[in-house]
Amino acid sequence: MSDAREISRNETEAMLLLSDDEMARELARHIERPVVCADSAYDALIELARRRCAAVVMTAPRPEMEGFARAVRRLNQRVRLLAVCRPDAPPEIRAEVERIADGCCSYPPTRGEINVLLRGTPKGEPPRRPAALSTAEIADLVQSACGAEKLEAHVAQLVSAAAGVPMRWTPADACGPVEPLLMLPGSPVRLLVPDEPFRCDEHVDALIADLHSLLPALSDTACRTDSLHRLAITDHLTGAYNRRYFYHLADHVLRRAEEEHFRATLLLYDIDDFKRYNDEYGHAAGDEILRDTALLMRSISREQDIVARIGGDEFAVLFWDNELREAGSQPLRDAWELADRFRRAVENHDLPSLGPHAAGELTISGGLAGFPEHGRCCTDLLRQADRALRAAKASGKNSIHLVGAETPSQ
Repeated sequence: MSDAREISRNETEAMLLLSDDEMARELARHIERPVVCADSAYDALIELARRRCAAVVMTAPRPEMEGFARAVRRLNQRVRLLAVCRPDAPPEIRAEVERIADGCCSYPPTRGEINVLLRGTPKGEPPRRPAALSTAEIADLVQSACGAEKLEAHVAQLVSAAAGVPMRWTPADACGPVEPLLMLPGSPVRLLVPDEPFRCDEHVDALIADLHSLLPALSDTACRTDSLHRLAITDHLTGAYNRRYFYHLADHVLRRAEEEHFRATLLLYDIDDFKRYNDEYGHAAGDEILRDTALLMRSISREQDIVARIGGDEFAVLFWDNELREAGSQPLRDAWELADRFRRAVENHDLPSLGPHAAGELTISGGLAGFPEHGRCCTDLLRQADRALRAAKASGKNSIHLVGAETPSQ
């Protein structure tokens, strides 16, 4: 006699779950239709022979998965065989499950995953095209895949409009008890969750299912686009912006500064006697110096400041304020203090490739030029900052000079 535990007495289009108690209860909570649970493959096959089922859902991995799948399809060729894997399942297990089952998702599943599993078709049948999204909406989604942030914002806006409540993307470990609707892979995994409780109607469920079907390909496209964009605008060694993008970004900020009347300061610096480090310690040590100094500058500068490698051991930083300064503020002095703090950090930094007594050996020199008094475009500011940099070198190195003065206070 079957040991199946009937959660609903409605036998039409029931879902048959082959799972242990804990996982079965969790899955049943997500599935809004009659559900029957079975502990063993034998009991599941008996239930499948007794009643009409929309799908058989098994937790994986399980022993004799392939044999169970063949038996299910012999009993009912139209029934869908679905699988749920724990997130830590090895890749080879996931690949085997995806080969055998008609659909697969992670445990616990998002609503989008459950909807797609339930609305799919058995292996060998053509997939159903998305129904909730119009052709124009799909075209807009594809267009938004030019970047991950833009895609996320567009999807959240679509679901928010359909559900009538705000939606947001959150890291999986910060989701809390809220039931997620959609998932985006990555590090960290991000989940779409509602800001307020709401009831999913048929249209919202269909939209979520369609988005779940489309998101993997769109997310992959967005990530590849972001990656190509980063390659195009950054220096491969240090991760700082490259020269060409620095010119573009700096001129954009300076145009804003002209219109909004805020100040900006450009620092040009290089590493004192850099050739000597390459000659004495090798190019690997030289690369380490470049990477570490770029990291130090990014850690000291503010979020909006722009750090770039101009070429060789030469770097440029545009310090700027994204809000108006108060009366009496001194942007040049503030920029000089940041730059000099960076100079001291480099001087005190330990570099393993230079040996145990490297601190104090490495130094930098720099020149500062201010907008608008020393120039109104990136090229002019770089030219003026280069003059101050040469003056710093001539004065004995290991110092930051302002155009026309040793420090802004002089």
